[in-house]
Amino acid sequence: MKESNNGFKNNFQELALEGNFSGEIVIRIAGITLISFLSVILSSKFAQADAPMWIPFIISFFRTAAIWNGSMLIIQYSVKRFSMFKETFKVIIFQITFLTLLVLFVEIANIYFLETFAEISFDKSDKINLFAGSWLITFMISAIYASVAFFIQWKTNLLKNQALSKANLEARYETLRSQVNPHFLFNSLNTLLVMVNGNQAASKYVENLSGFMRYMLNIRDKFAVLLRDELKVAQQYVYLQKSRFGDKLSVNFSIPESCFHYAIPPLSLQMIIENAIKHNVISKDNPLEVNIYVEENQYLVIENNTQPKIEKEPSTGFGLDNIRNRYLYLSGKEVKILVSKTTFTVKLPFFEVAL
Repeated sequence: MKESNNGFKNNFQELALEGNFSGEIVIRIAGITLISFLSVILSSKFAQADAPMWIPFIISFFRTAAIWNGSMLIIQYSVKRFSMFKETFKVIIFQITFLTLLVLFVEIANIYFLETFAEISFDKSDKINLFAGSWLITFMISAIYASVAFFIQWKTNLLKNQALSKANLEARYETLRSQVNPHFLFNSLNTLLVMVNGNQAASKYVENLSGFMRYMLNIRDKFAVLLRDELKVAQQYVYLQKSRFGDKLSVNFSIPESCFHYAIPPLSLQMIIENAIKHNVISKDNPLEVNIYVEENQYLVIENNTQPKIEKEPSTGFGLDNIRNRYLYLSGKEVKILVSKTTFTVKLPFFEVAL
């Protein structure tokens, strides 16, 4: 499966579809050529050179191209690596550091080639002026790309916010639909628990059902919960389902306590387990096995064997898309879904929030 990757290049292509920056590559080539030409024409050092003018122009062209494309790549990587809104200081430090290193590296090479092939000598003052000019060009170029990236990320965050609001409204609606009258249900469950006193299996079933419903009530206004709490309610949900399917359903949890502090959108794990039960045949000859474990301390992995039902149950469309939208908004990370002939795997990336 190919993972989605909204790179900086793709962002410019998206803008091109809207009628903006459609000739970004043409603009880049034209800008590099113009800056190279002006650098040679306006410098008295180049006018005094014995070598033909095309030599310093070619050197200047490659120097400007390295600065332009290097600046673009640095901005591109910093935008991918950090959030411009949540990690602004890191973005600024990263860009300043690597843009400065880029200018130093390019200008050292530029001076070497000019002195060697264009036979131009530079004193300390000339070299400082070259570095200052390159830094100015780098600042102008990176400012343009950073501004475009800022606008794209702002627009993307706005759309994510709208998507999450919609997803949360849907989640609350689904929860409300299943609640009916929570106080009446809890009172009824407590009465039922008294009635089945002495029947351990029935008592445990009622206790798990009560705990699961109480959790749904408690998290209806929350965007994220601790993995520890989500695992507990998922185990309650699994107990309820195993009471129905018995040994035909196997759900194995292998989560180290060191990961309990990570956050997860509420009911995400339960929804994925429910999705596996809903869409697969579960029988004595074809048992369903769900394995839940941690991968590289970065992902919570939910994996099940696939044995699709011939007659599919109607889907509400409320599930994986909802989880994906909430993850994108809360962490900026994407949920990975891997499908093979025998397995269906969902990888939920870990993130941390103050709860």
